[in-house]
Amino acid sequence: MKSSLAKKSLVAVTLSALLLFSFETFADGLKVTDGKSIYVTKIVTAENVKGVEVRLAQALRQDGCNSYALLMTNVRVSGKGDGWHDKYFFDAGITQTLMYCPRDKPVTEIIYSKPVFIKSFANENVNNKVVVTIVIPSGYELEVVEVK
Repeated sequence: MKSSLAKKSLVAVTLSALLLFSFETFADGLKVTDGKSIYVTKIVTAENVKGVEVRLAQALRQDGCNSYALLMTNVRVSGKGDGWHDKYFFDAGITQTLMYCPRDKPVTEIIYSKPVFIKSFANENVNNKVVVTIVIPSGYELEVVEVK
């Protein structure tokens, strides 16, 4: 009986050591690096509104006839989605057509993302108020419009 228990213990210890070694070997291939993107935090507040529409904007200096679009993705990171101390993460990228047709004189144009509606919070103590934090990429502007 004792020899059977000793064999099982030895097998368990050996398997544990192998699994630990395998995990460490696997983890050696794991890399964590810093990204190059920089983000800034914006706080949006509004009172006596149905909500707010937010969108990203960026000024572009154009020296050709390409068309540009600002594509934005957004994720609610925390909160219930009711506009009361929610936190959102917005990320964006710019796409363009690939035509070569230079302009005589460069122009500056502002491009916008599609708007995102954030509804306001209301209960017996708070009357249609929005208080949210939005994290956006550095270099973009956050435009906010109240929806009455």
